Amino acid sequence: MYSSNKMNRFLPLVLVTLVLLLSSCSERSEYGEASDYEKLGAVSTDTTAPTISSLSPTDNSTYNSPATTVAVTFSNKMATGSVTTNTSDTSCSGSYQLSSDNFTTCIKMSATPSASDNDTAFTATPADNLSNGTTFKLRITTSAKDTSSNSLASTYTTNGFTTSPSGTGTIKGSVKVDNGSALSGVSVAFSIYGATVATATSDSNGDFSQSSLGLGVYSLTYTKNDYLTSSQSDTLASDNQTLLVETMTQLTDSCSSGTISGKITDAVDGSNVSSVVLSAYKGATFIKSTTTNDSGEYSFSDMDPGRYAFYNLKSGYISEWFYVNACGSKEDQDNSITTTLPSDTMRIILRWPKTAPETAQDLDSYLYSPDGSGDWHKIYWNNLVQDYGADGTVTLDKDDKEPNVPPGDETNTISKVRSGTYIYKVYNYSDSAANTPAKKTNLKNSKAMVKVYYNEGTCCTKKKYYVPNDNGTLWGVFTFNKDTGFTASDNMTTANP
Repeated sequence: MYSSNKMNRFLPLVLVTLVLLLSSCSERSEYGEASDYEKLGAVSTDTTAPTISSLSPTDNSTYNSPATTVAVTFSNKMATGSVTTNTSDTSCSGSYQLSSDNFTTCIKMSATPSASDNDTAFTATPADNLSNGTTFKLRITTSAKDTSSNSLASTYTTNGFTTSPSGTGTIKGSVKVDNGSALSGVSVAFSIYGATVATATSDSNGDFSQSSLGLGVYSLTYTKNDYLTSSQSDTLASDNQTLLVETMTQLTDSCSSGTISGKITDAVDGSNVSSVVLSAYKGATFIKSTTTNDSGEYSFSDMDPGRYAFYNLKSGYISEWFYVNACGSKEDQDNSITTTLPSDTMRIILRWPKTAPETAQDLDSYLYSPDGSGDWHKIYWNNLVQDYGADGTVTLDKDDKEPNVPPGDETNTISKVRSGTYIYKVYNYSDSAANTPAKKTNLKNSKAMVKVYYNEGTCCTKKKYYVPNDNGTLWGVFTFNKDTGFTASDNMTTANP
């Protein structure tokens, strides 16, 4: 039976319950607590556009294999169906495009890009080998989307990578032990694009040579029983080139660990360069890094024996690699570096290390600058500057004036490269008489090298030349002409410069 008294007693309970429910509306939904709701992804939708994290081949790289694959890594997990390419013709279709003619046409791929690394990396293989000596650009369009349907913010286009030019050449070099004596019977393996393509063996003079090699960047690996395995890399750049690589010093497997130390100086004024970051690598493996102090000094302790590549990095200076051998503790592993260069400027640096026994005491650079009438001006220790007025200057910036105290270095600068042929030579002044067998061999055992930097307007060309394993006191290093470029001379005589 209906009773108003019963209803009056029940109504307050209903009202209190309703108020409590209303007060919690902002905290709950049909899916539960607000925090639980967000965990389901219904509120915090991912709207971050994917980006390109890495490329292979890397952008602006050169001497890549014509048989290369092309890989792109994205920042987000991608919807695999959105990463497509052309597989039937040379039209620029799909979101993944490769072209050598600025996308008028595109390279036909053998299949849809394959996904890996949780659908963040995609690799495409051209249907045929790419053309030699050609630059290829990669374009990823906004039709590539991640799994949240986010497209790239804009079409991504690279500057491009370049394949190795066609042609063949010869690589030659020498192998010695730490005291400069020739080492025979060393196996030298030549590898390119990750595969060994040839082997050679050093002869009784420590020399080796391998011809008919395709152009590109080679890794040379040196092995011999009772010696540590070592390696180096260099580039065979042009057809019919004969490339002389740095003389390899093989260390015995009885070498112990130690400290590698030295100093970094400015190549022009000889001042100490502080705050240079040096990164040490053994082969392709990063070991450790350090920074030069206010005196330009650096030190790496507890270094296992072997050959190391050091990479120097400092703002305002050209970055480069230099190499040291560690067998116990090694001091005086110095290097000189140059500031970045204005357009059309060339800088040439001669360096020779401290050796045991000492073989290079006073080396002199000789730069022959074209005078415009078919002859040359000679820039050396007795003629430090040649002024061409509006056509710039040619200078010997740093003349090593401390004979008998290696290591040493000398630096030349051509402020404005002009027409004509430049000639560069190195003279062993200390042994200029060359009247004994020892004096005739000191230069070849000096481990001297020449570094060249040339800003031709778009980039800094870097060249390195190593003293040949031949007797003599005058080393013809290279010639240069704006029209034909650099040509290695690689000859040794006992003539006067």
